[in-house]
Amino acid sequence: MTFDSRQVSPLRPSSQKIVSTTNGNTTPVIGEGSLTLTDTLNLDSILVVPSLNYNLLSVSQITATLSCIVIFWPEFCVFKDIQTRQMIGCALMADGSEGEKKKSKIWLWHRRLGHASFGYLKKLFPSLFAKSDISGFRCDICELAKSHHASFPLILNKSPSPFMVMHSDVWGPSKVPTLSGSRWFVTFIDDCTRMTWLCLMKTKDEVNLLFKKFHKMIETQYNAKVRVLRSDNGGEYQSSDLQKYLEEHGIIHHTCSNTP
Repeated sequence: MTFDSRQVSPLRPSSQKIVSTTNGNTTPVIGEGSLTLTDTLNLDSILVVPSLNYNLLSVSQITATLSCIVIFWPEFCVFKDIQTRQMIGCALMADGSEGEKKKSKIWLWHRRLGHASFGYLKKLFPSLFAKSDISGFRCDICELAKSHHASFPLILNKSPSPFMVMHSDVWGPSKVPTLSGSRWFVTFIDDCTRMTWLCLMKTKDEVNLLFKKFHKMIETQYNAKVRVLRSDNGGEYQSSDLQKYLEEHGIIHHTCSNTP
């Protein structure tokens, strides 16, 4: 509900003629319309009630209408899409128009700079934090991004010497190619040292040639033998040329299917 008819467009007659206030009285409704709060928050059926002193928003109604959730913090609240969990709006506690503008700018720069910490923002924009404590700013997106989870147990049975077991995987295609036109890369990771080599590729079928070059470099530069090549069951590792090369050099190919 709003007291200012200029905020809604178009203003049309409302089926609801009166509303009840907390003191038990009733006050007239002169019409209803639509209101755009932000680029992502559009509200319909806004009642115009001239006797109100403040604009009022029903949390239960907005969550049902926009299919969103509302999370309240001590000094602000955020609106999130209930399916994607992406933020579609943010409201700050009003402590005067100037203070509200500064807090809005702080949140704007927080998002604009890739969710920079508020301590860092305070050093960049000390004037914005003149009357605001950084402890009052909490971003749930930042907290989720910093959370940790260990899905894989620590394994201590590494290879006793370098290059005995080599892990390999292919990534791609990238939506944006490199300057040389590569959209894929293949990695070769030493099981003992976790040293990683990364080779760019224009097509996935370059894995065969790149492994041969990598294997020759290992033998020449480090005087070492690769005994096991471990990869997923991707077709680029199942080519007849690569399998023949591995067999000729006595390299065992381990495939770990369904393992990223």
